Amino acid sequence: MGAMDGARIVGVYSTEQGELTGRTHYDVQAEAFFGALANSAIDPREVDGLANVRAETKSAAHAPAALWAELLGHPLRYHDMPDVAGASHCASIAHAAAAITAGLCETVVVLSGGIRGTRAEIVQEMAYMHGEFDVSWGSIVPSWFAMLTRRYMHDFGVPHEAMAEVAVAARMWAAKHPQAIMKEPITIEDVLASRPIAEPLRLLDCCLVNNGAGAVVLTTAQRARSCPTTPVRVIGAGESYAMRAYTDLAPQVAGSGARLSASQALSMAGMRAEQMDVLGIYDAYTSVALMLLEDIGLGERGDGPRIVANGALRPGGRIAMNTHGGSLAWGHALAGLGHAIEVIRQLQGAAGDRQLPDARVGLSQTMGGPLSLHSTVVLARDQ
Repeated sequence: MGAMDGARIVGVYSTEQGELTGRTHYDVQAEAFFGALANSAIDPREVDGLANVRAETKSAAHAPAALWAELLGHPLRYHDMPDVAGASHCASIAHAAAAITAGLCETVVVLSGGIRGTRAEIVQEMAYMHGEFDVSWGSIVPSWFAMLTRRYMHDFGVPHEAMAEVAVAARMWAAKHPQAIMKEPITIEDVLASRPIAEPLRLLDCCLVNNGAGAVVLTTAQRARSCPTTPVRVIGAGESYAMRAYTDLAPQVAGSGARLSASQALSMAGMRAEQMDVLGIYDAYTSVALMLLEDIGLGERGDGPRIVANGALRPGGRIAMNTHGGSLAWGHALAGLGHAIEVIRQLQGAAGDRQLPDARVGLSQTMGGPLSLHSTVVLARDQ
């Protein structure tokens, strides 16, 4: 038996995405947690593992495993929180599958999101989260990605229009998802004309800022047989943590660690990127999505414009990427877990109006920092 063969993904859930005023952090997380369990018809009393939940403070009083154990009314045997920012989501899914296969636990809920405040409060938090020198010199999150994007465009002759195609396609897919925040169609010209955020990145090149939560349930292969949903296997996984986030930018220009994490995951699965029926690609910025498409194996650095040409990412195109609308249009509260949830839904045949014909295998790629931290999973329908 492989390292993850004894586990199956059996449930997913995502809350409404948006401001979610009047709701608390734990209320929204609890909706996702218990919603995913209901989706899989697993009783909360069966849960003995939790993943991807950060503590609110460094105090042991706020340890998420203990808090959720009290809420569930029984001890947990497993807790995992990879401290790799946005890259934690796929890593948590892979770690949970391995832990279940090893017999460390039987049912794990991977959880993400909650309430971080109003949009203005979230923006302020993001501006101050990277240290005193970053703040004083103005190098906040979009600035780092802007530098990478400008160098990418310069070194490889990538036009802004190619990046804008990612945003246009995202809106088209979002129009098919009832929870998506931004469903209004946009054009390439709209993206290029939107107001600057950090040149060359413009408003419509950037992900949304919102609240919301989501969850994924994994259990044993044996328990999955009695669940009503189509089980999904983790058939490949990879991680790469080579550069300090927001510090060492230069190495990522020629190719990011996603090349290593995706290569490892695809090799484990015995497949190539071209064979994936659906992709969940972290799209914090349009340029990031373009570079990650290259790095997972669809091309060399600078091939992004060729990859997305002729409406390849749009509904009906040859590459089904972020069929929920991604962070650019559906919502960013879950970061990469939202992308994994959509891949799972497609493989389960539960994507509604967005459903792809006979989707059997997919890849989800999550990222932390400006292309610094990466985790990848390859998922397959079990039936």
